[in-house]
Amino acid sequence: MKYKYLFMEETLKNMVVVDLFCGAGGLHIGFEQAGFKIGLCADNNSLVERTHKFNFPNIPFTNKDIRNINSEEIYGVLGESEVDVLIGGPPCQGFSTIGKRSSSDIEKRTLKDERNTLVLEYIRLINELQPKYFIMENVKGILTMDKGMFIEGIKEELGKTKYKFGIKLINMADYGVPQMRERVFIIGNRLGHEIEFPPKSHSQNEENGLLPWENCWKVIEDLSTIEEDKEFNHVPLKHTEKNIERYKLIPEGGRLPEDSLPPELYRKNFGNTYKRLSRTNPALTMVPGNDAFPIHPILNRSLTVREAARIQTFPDWMIFQGNRRQQGHQVGNAVPPMFSKILANHIKQKLLIEEPKTLVSAK
Repeated sequence: MKYKYLFMEETLKNMVVVDLFCGAGGLHIGFEQAGFKIGLCADNNSLVERTHKFNFPNIPFTNKDIRNINSEEIYGVLGESEVDVLIGGPPCQGFSTIGKRSSSDIEKRTLKDERNTLVLEYIRLINELQPKYFIMENVKGILTMDKGMFIEGIKEELGKTKYKFGIKLINMADYGVPQMRERVFIIGNRLGHEIEFPPKSHSQNEENGLLPWENCWKVIEDLSTIEEDKEFNHVPLKHTEKNIERYKLIPEGGRLPEDSLPPELYRKNFGNTYKRLSRTNPALTMVPGNDAFPIHPILNRSLTVREAARIQTFPDWMIFQGNRRQQGHQVGNAVPPMFSKILANHIKQKLLIEEPKTLVSAK
């Protein structure tokens, strides 16, 4: 039995992952931690490239529009290795080019936002690369975008690939991430495996014997007492005196009391920017709004990039490049590596233990 598992782990080292729209690397960090080999990362962003080369100098990176990337180029980097898992989170803002739409409407929307076609390009590369598994991650809004036509369009296009796939809205807090973060994951495979998502390990009320949600304080408490450190991405924003006075009025776990502010401090509430985290609960979603994360649980300032990265479960060795806003967007847009590792281990078990039932071509 010992030799069987040694063989399985050796097999895993040769399993290749390609990460498209990789961003700061939240997805592929988890896969690498689970034992996969990251063969290539790609993103059309020079700041992401800087962050990638600083933190992952041994992983090939392509800075290129996905519309100009094909399987030949990818295999030129991978050599003879096949792609075992394709991962990525294509942006979809403004996307309306699939589903039941007229050609004229599609043309107008395509001209309005060039990101419309990125999901289709990801599906194109599923077809070209024929990975055993693929993972697509996106925001919750894709489920209701265009009155549900967007997600129906994705289903229709994926249905043409002959991959078996499933779609699920997942809250990262249900997997031990100290953050309320809902994201849509699509998992597919061409091995005939039933589509299963990792079982939850945590819950708000500890039902079914699960662990309680993790609070955010345990991962950022120590940072509240250390000096700011630019090299560590731990630099507070320089808030105005007026904003600091507003923050003083926000209770822990609450929001700016918009209706009872003195006239000189009145400000219409603006998303998470005027919400304070609670030390006993998971954090709000780490999306930098108006150049700022939510308010620290006990200090009258917004979170630093490092504090947000901790809540996102990035390791401390990960250093984000660019100015503060650019660093914040890289952190806020990422998949938490803690969940990525759980997902990677789930797929690893499928690939190493489950026999293929009906191996099909993606073409």
